[in-house]
Amino acid sequence: MRVRQRERSNLALAAALAVAAPVAAGVIYSVLGAIGLAGIDASGIDLHRIASVLGEPTVWRSTAFSFWVAGAATVLGAAAAVGVAIAFRGNQLTDRIARTLAVAPLTVPYVVAGAVGLMILGQSGYIARLAYAWGWIASPSDMPALVYDPGGIGLIVTLAWKELPFMALVAFSVLGVRGAELEETARMLGAARWAVFTRVTWPILWRGLLPALVAVFVFTFGNYETAAMLAPSDPLPLPMLTLERYSALDLAQRADAYVLTLVALMIGLLAVAVHEWTRARMEALFR
Repeated sequence: MRVRQRERSNLALAAALAVAAPVAAGVIYSVLGAIGLAGIDASGIDLHRIASVLGEPTVWRSTAFSFWVAGAATVLGAAAAVGVAIAFRGNQLTDRIARTLAVAPLTVPYVVAGAVGLMILGQSGYIARLAYAWGWIASPSDMPALVYDPGGIGLIVTLAWKELPFMALVAFSVLGVRGAELEETARMLGAARWAVFTRVTWPILWRGLLPALVAVFVFTFGNYETAAMLAPSDPLPLPMLTLERYSALDLAQRADAYVLTLVALMIGLLAVAVHEWTRARMEALFR
């Protein structure tokens, strides 16, 4: 028995290493490029590049903008997913249709999501045309800028819509597997509707959705395709700034991309650390 367990552990470890190997190789190469040991202009260890990039206000403005967009899109999408999961959790035909429609855009590529956002939210898009047709604005060009705007509103809304199906699917699963029985038990014990929601439904949803929220935040933070179609040129999202530096004609700027990649990696690791800290706190709170 112990031999079999050891074999399974070794097999699981080998599978984990195989999955992590490409990522680890990319991280190692980025580190080597950032310190001057890899890349086109590699010339030996030189930490000046890291200090130079981290000292640029442009880099931190791009990082802050990407953080804002990813955080706002994650919160907006999660709120919509929770609302849909709670409103359509029954077994009626309308509930099943609503859940299917909510999950249907799950396979939509980010490029297509960006195109949809552009067609709907742009100043010549469907919303602007409808507002003009209904007499709300004098011309479609009078529509407030929701695309390429400094606040990234159109990008946030589009990313929230793109990630809603994934978070809704997780919310449906969490409530379907854990929620019904515990809620029924709470009601049988005399708990009011609001007490059932705050003490049972919400904690179940929050703990179940937390890993998905971290994944969505990291995905949207590093998203390039939708940002390239909807984001402003100032500030540039961090993924766009990274590609701009990597494809610059000035070879000296290409090494900046390695540093920017490591900045994005640190943000992702920070999000995972926050998840672990929050999960531990919540486990202690609801124990």
